[in-house]
Amino acid sequence: MRVRHIMGAVALAALAGCSSPAPADKAAAPAAPEATAASQAAGALPVCGEVFVPDQKVSGFDEQKGCTGKDGTVQFIGAIECSDGTKLWPVDASTGAPTGYGREGQVYRVVKGEVQADNGYKQAYEECMKEAPGGASAAPSAAAG
Repeated sequence: MRVRHIMGAVALAALAGCSSPAPADKAAAPAAPEATAASQAAGALPVCGEVFVPDQKVSGFDEQKGCTGKDGTVQFIGAIECSDGTKLWPVDASTGAPTGYGREGQVYRVVKGEVQADNGYKQAYEECMKEAPGGASAAPSAAAG
């Protein structure tokens, strides 16, 4: 029995040596930032402030891909899917666009304070949620951002 424990300890010690980190001069170099998939995708994305422009119609925005903020980071703005198939986006200023809301095909509205507390947004939300002919219902299509 004693031999088994010693052999087990020796094998364990040998395996532990195999998992030590490689010397700094032999470690693999990380990929260059410009080679990452996220940065390549970000280059093709619209700027949030150009998608959500006050008093201009919102169209063609894909919340699954996102848009870029002022600092170039990808921003995901959650959409509320309306009963008629359009989308409603509540937008926070942290995205680089002015705080407000926009429904697909309608003008973007700027609000003061929180979007969800704005009476205009509440009305737009209620209209968005109205049941469409045929009983279709609305559901969020992405997490709010």
